[in-house]
Amino acid sequence: MHTKSTFPDQKTVVITKDINFRVKCDAVGILAEDYYRDRVLDSDDEMYKGFLDIEVGSKEIIDSLYNDTLDQEDKKELCLDVNDYIERDFHENEFLCVKADRASFLGVYKQGVIKRIKNEKEFNSIYSFTSRNREQLFALNALVDEDIDLVTITGLAGSGKTFITLMTAVHALNEGKYDRIVITRNVQPVGKDIGFLPGDLKEKMTPWMSPIMDNFRHAFKDKDLTYFEMMMEKGKIEIAPLSYMRGRTFSNTFLIFDEAQNSTIHEIKTVITRIGENSKIVLLGDTDQIDTPYIDSLSNGLTIVSEKFKDEKVAAHVKLKRGERSYLSAVAAKLI
Repeated sequence: MHTKSTFPDQKTVVITKDINFRVKCDAVGILAEDYYRDRVLDSDDEMYKGFLDIEVGSKEIIDSLYNDTLDQEDKKELCLDVNDYIERDFHENEFLCVKADRASFLGVYKQGVIKRIKNEKEFNSIYSFTSRNREQLFALNALVDEDIDLVTITGLAGSGKTFITLMTAVHALNEGKYDRIVITRNVQPVGKDIGFLPGDLKEKMTPWMSPIMDNFRHAFKDKDLTYFEMMMEKGKIEIAPLSYMRGRTFSNTFLIFDEAQNSTIHEIKTVITRIGENSKIVLLGDTDQIDTPYIDSLSNGLTIVSEKFKDEKVAAHVKLKRGERSYLSAVAAKLI
């Protein structure tokens, strides 16, 4: 207010990420704006989904996509033919649903060609899990792909992000692909903070790991969490607080970063740069449920990572569109 009155001919603007401060500025007639430097998009509509629906003009294209006998040059030519039906180039590891009349093809763009993704029958070995929609199938393919080290999965509450990731991680662990599963998350409370929690590190982190425990109960009928506790004692599952990430290296590890939408890009960078050889990191979150006051759906670390890595061959992103927890959960996520 002093600056505005001292320089009446100048434009005085307050830049702050504190929304309450911006409201106060508006109340006293001072221009106020958010800090846009850390945003990679201008609106939610521009967010990368990780997959495309493409309507092609001929069923012959669908038949050709299913033809595994094509040589590499023919596959690249076919990819260019499909690409002609959209207004941009494909992103690396972008999933595709190609349609013509009543025929369709589910695939993924990889290094200049379109490849068929695995179907349900090829995933029967991942316990009793069955994907309920194509987006879950896309996510499952990204999670089991050994060439993809970074997977980001977004979606509304109950869409299956944590469940699919956990099932894939446990399956890969039992097959010997990784030595352990490391789970971390940003301990950001919803509503009023309950204060400091008593006990050792494990006891302090237990309330924040409840979603993981709930998934163990559901998937393995582990009502008393006996299986979960056994894997914790053997060091197969480790809970790693975000605060203690610096200096660590995670090799031969399947790392799950839950509720990543509540983290800044600097916090997520700290975790991603901890990843060593033969490891995979999965970032999970719902960009419409952000509890941190100074970031939003466009400036949170999860959105920034999914956008900046969309042309990297080691990364894949999938947005889950439907809630599968219950009808009430899906409706609430849509209406409220």
